[in-house]
Amino acid sequence: MNSVCRALCLEPGVESKFGVGIGRLEWLEDDKLWSLIGLDGQNLGQFEGIVASDKNIVNPRVLAVTGRPPPLEFALKLQEIPVKPCFVLMLAFRQPLSLVPAKGFAFKNSKVLSWAFCDSSKPGRSATGESWVLHSTSEYAEDIIAQTGLQKPSNATLTKVAEDLLQEFQSTGFNIPQPFFMKAHRWGSAFPAASIAKEDKCLWDKNKRLAICGDFCVSPNVEGAVLSGMAAASKLTQF
Repeated sequence: MNSVCRALCLEPGVESKFGVGIGRLEWLEDDKLWSLIGLDGQNLGQFEGIVASDKNIVNPRVLAVTGRPPPLEFALKLQEIPVKPCFVLMLAFRQPLSLVPAKGFAFKNSKVLSWAFCDSSKPGRSATGESWVLHSTSEYAEDIIAQTGLQKPSNATLTKVAEDLLQEFQSTGFNIPQPFFMKAHRWGSAFPAASIAKEDKCLWDKNKRLAICGDFCVSPNVEGAVLSGMAAASKLTQF
């Protein structure tokens, strides 16, 4: 998905900064501007408007993880968005899976897998071999987390998850071979379990020119994130 971000960085007039953490966003009432402070205390400048696309910018749980308060204080409804976990498995095959009839599909009756898609089908990807990405169901992920806790998953846990997801993928009957590479990853806050701005598609503070957008505003997928981002951009460009 970062290919979208890379393309946007090349747009005229866009100045991108990487490796910069925002420690605090402060609204300067007298100047009607936003002041951004880095994690190291450095003043990163003053801005007429802000678009934030990460719900954790206001989440109190940031304090437990980083030892710092969240960068921005905002409405309670944004702080308490429930999330569903997911385990993700990357698979690499030496040959394309020619017997699989689609490059992406959902699992309707599986307790283990919810989605599978061919990562190699994206534009600009290598034509040699084939990579697939599998998503577990939230129920499967919750069960594993209940057994192992919220700490970083052990290698043994990730190995078991990889074997479970691969076995379920192979049970489709498409003659899927063993991959030469596979790696599992826990996505602890993968998908929002609620949509908090279905009508407006983003949260918007007109007086402070602050827009907060993301899949948690519309729907828990890329389409929801894009629609929310477009709505936030529309709000901001009115000024």
